[in-house]
Parts: sequence; structure tokens; C-alpha cells
Amino acid sequence: MRRASLKTKTALFVLLVFFTTAPTAVYLTLEFFGRSLRDVVNTHQATLLARIGAEIDEKLQGSHDALINVARMATADDVTSPESARRFLHRYPLLAAFFDNGVFVFTPAGILMAETNQGLQRTGLDFSAREYIRQTRISERPYISRPFVSSQPHHHPTVMFTAPVFTPNGTLVAILGGSMDLLKGNFIGSLASTRIGKGGHFYLFADDGVLIMHPQRENILQQNVSSEVLNHASSVPRGGVISAETVSDGTPMLSTLKKLSQTTWTLAADLPKDEAYAPLRMAERSAWAAIIPWGLLSVAAIWLLMRRLTLPILALECQIREAEDSGAHRNVLIRSGDEIERVAEAFNGLVNRLIEKEDRLVHLSNHDSLTGLYNRLFFEAEMQRIDRGRHFPVSMVMVDVDNLKTVNDTFGHTAGDALIIKAAQALRAAFRSEDVVARVGGDEFAVIMEGSDHETALEALERVRETVALLNSDGDSPELALSLGTATATAPLTLGQSWRLADQRMYADKARRKASKIIGSGSASRDSAVSAS
Repeated sequence: MRRASLKTKTALFVLLVFFTTAPTAVYLTLEFFGRSLRDVVNTHQATLLARIGAEIDEKLQGSHDALINVARMATADDVTSPESARRFLHRYPLLAAFFDNGVFVFTPAGILMAETNQGLQRTGLDFSAREYIRQTRISERPYISRPFVSSQPHHHPTVMFTAPVFTPNGTLVAILGGSMDLLKGNFIGSLASTRIGKGGHFYLFADDGVLIMHPQRENILQQNVSSEVLNHASSVPRGGVISAETVSDGTPMLSTLKKLSQTTWTLAADLPKDEAYAPLRMAERSAWAAIIPWGLLSVAAIWLLMRRLTLPILALECQIREAEDSGAHRNVLIRSGDEIERVAEAFNGLVNRLIEKEDRLVHLSNHDSLTGLYNRLFFEAEMQRIDRGRHFPVSMVMVDVDNLKTVNDTFGHTAGDALIIKAAQALRAAFRSEDVVARVGGDEFAVIMEGSDHETALEALERVRETVALLNSDGDSPELALSLGTATATAPLTLGQSWRLADQRMYADKARRKASKIIGSGSASRDSAVSAS
């Protein structure tokens, strides 16, 4: 009797195994696919909500910062009378681009002095009962109100931003307010028309469940948020995001909640579970309907293509294992001309991207994001490594950016960041590529000069001052000014002491230059460096 061929035996065995294991395999596969799909949908929705929430936070902060900056420019004379207050508001027409419901000047007691809305005669009205007046007066800090019904003729739901106005001696003399209409097309109102898929939507609510924005406008200012959603929202930290399965009006929902950073509001996204998990339901129906023909076709394909499929797979596995055993990555090479070759290409691409991401993560973990210099974590690790070694002497240099707080307060944090970047450029240009130049604090930098004696460190300080002078020659304001100090360690386990000594000399340099108010010549700077060291 003729024996069956290997291909026939394999096909029969596969047929037997398929119909004994396929139902279990299909069930387990669908369960795995279901969990993966849920994770993907949750992650996608959480990412989308985090991005939109970040945009809202950014716009809330930008709008509030614009109001605060205008309030800082107001003087007591600007708010002594309704006429002067109106003239003050007319000087800043751009505030209307941020606050579509008007800009207002109130007395500290809450009496309206002036507003930008034309045609309204409300000067002298008492708004002291409003929450935003009470909170601003008590805290004397900027405030974003809870939603309320506007007293203007349209009576729309509104949110008020406030900023206190102070005299130079710190006396509260007025409250500047900017109002947003929640029914207009601003960045809050536009949430109502933003959709997720076909049946999903966004909404915004306060911590007590009062809706700030909702696709159904009649729900705004109503406490229509379910207790289930409120319970989940109460556990979300400021700026955090969570996802949960909830029920809204009898419809099972996939809900994602994000607590905004600028307020106590919560941004929420609801997507019906039937829509979110529709691919899973379709996969379940298709899998169970196709199991029999799928089994028969699989047996035929295996019988016909066994050798063709087996050899490339074995070659792929062999190359992957060789790469794993050697510990060195190299691309696998498969020239089968079919899916196996594409799998190999996809594998190569995936591994290459993972290696690139790993390199980027290592770089980010060791470098300061603003300046590109090393960060404090890397700097301290280098300190420990060098302090235990034998390559001495080692010189430490401490650098501090002068007047950074004044620059931030006067020109804004963007100018302060530019000054920090300029300081980093000066240090990068003045020190050697092998020196460890790091940003160790907001306005502080530190440098490790391995194998450099005290005289070499002093020469480096001179290069720093020359570089600073060159950078300042472009005439840009504010100018960069650095306080410098250096100390040299000559033996192991003394680097920390040298760091502290360099820090003390840097502060002595700062105090000396501040007291003298003199910017010396290059030779004077050299003498100061010698004295500070």
C-alpha cells in the first residue's frame, strides 16, 4: 500500500488539529483582539482628549496672561473715574480678541466703572455679589470664574477672567475683568460642534457637575453630569487623564476625562461603546462564520505551499536568533518575494525605530530641553564618576545668569528663556568639547573641566567673558551678564568641596560686581576672575 506523502500527512494532521483547536484559538484570539482594541480605543481617545485639553489650557492661560499683563500696566490714575477707566480700556483694543463678551473695570468693591460693550449704560452697577469679585478681592490674585448667566441683555452663559490692579505700594485699586460668551465660537464654545466618530462628543463641566459646554446648548449651566462621571472626575489629578465605561441616558459609553491645569474644570469625551467596539463585533461574526472554509483552505494552502513557506520562515528565525545571540543588531535579509519578506522588512523597520527612540530617550534623559546642555542628573552622575577616578586635577566652574528674574518680570518669560539660551551659547563656545557643561538650575550652570588646573580654568573664564561681550555687541536687549566662580580639586573625593567653593566664589563675584556697578575691561575681568578664584 502506497504511503501518504509528507505533504498529505501534514495536511491531514493540520485538518485534525484545526478542527480540534480552531474554536479555542478563535475564542482566545477574539478575546485578545478585544482587549487590544479596547486599549487602542482608550489610548486614542485619551491622547485626543489630552491634546484638546492642552490646547484649552494653553488658550486659557494665554487669554488670562493678556489680561494680567494689561492690569500690570494700569496705574491708579487710570482707574480714578469712569472716564479714565474707559480711556484705559480703549488703549488696549486687542483684549476684545480674547474676550468676546466684553472687558470691564470694577472698583475693589465690585462697582462697574467702565466696559468695552457699546450701547450699555451700566456704569455704577454693583457686582459685588458675583463670585469672581469676591474671590479676586479676597485673594488679590487673578481668577477664572465658574460659569454664570450674564447680566447683559442676551443673558448667555458666561465665564469671567479677572486680574487685580495694584498701586506701586501694593494697594488693590481696581479689578480688570474679561468675559467669554459660552455660546459664541470661541475656543470653549467650539467644543459643542466637535465630534468623535459619528456619535461621540465633548463636554466641559465644573467640579460640582455644572455643565460649562455641551453639544445640547440647553444643558449648559445645568447639573446634568451623572454621579458616576463625577466620581471618576474626583479621582483625576490636576492635568491628568482617565478612561472609564459609563452610562449616559441609558447608552453605554466609553468616557475619557481630563482635569484642566488652569482651572478646576473637567474636559470629557463620550463615545458610544457600540461604535467604539464595532470592529470587534464584526470580527467575531466573521471569525465564527468563516471557520470551516478557512480550515479547508488552510489545509490546501499548507499542502501546496509547505516548503515555500517553511524555508523563508526558518531562514528569518535563524537570522533573528543569530542577532539575538550576538547582541548586535543587524537587518535580516529575506528574498522570498512574498509576505515573509515584507514581515522581515517590517521587523527591520520596527527594530530600527525602536533603536532610534531609545537613542532619543537617552539623549532627553541626559540633556536640558531648553538649552541642549547636559542636565543636573547627568552632571551629578559625572561628578560621582570623576570624583572616584584618578584624572586630577579637575576644575569646577559655577555660572549664574544675572538679573533673570528682572528680565522675566519686565520682558516676559520668552525673553528670559532667550537669555538662558544665550548664556548656554556663550558657555558652549568658551569651553572644550570634552568639558561637561550643564544647566543645573533655572539660571545656574556648572562645568566640569577634567584634567584642567586652576590656570586653565581662569583662562576659560576669560573666554566666557569675551564670548559674552561678543554676544552683547549685537545691541539686543536685555544684555547677558554672568557671575562666575571656579575652584580646582587635586585629589579624589574632593570634587564636591570644590563645587561648593566655586559656588561661593561665583556669589562673591556677583556681589562684587553688583556693588561696584562697573563693567570692566578685558584685563579687569581677568583680575576679577583671579580674585574670585
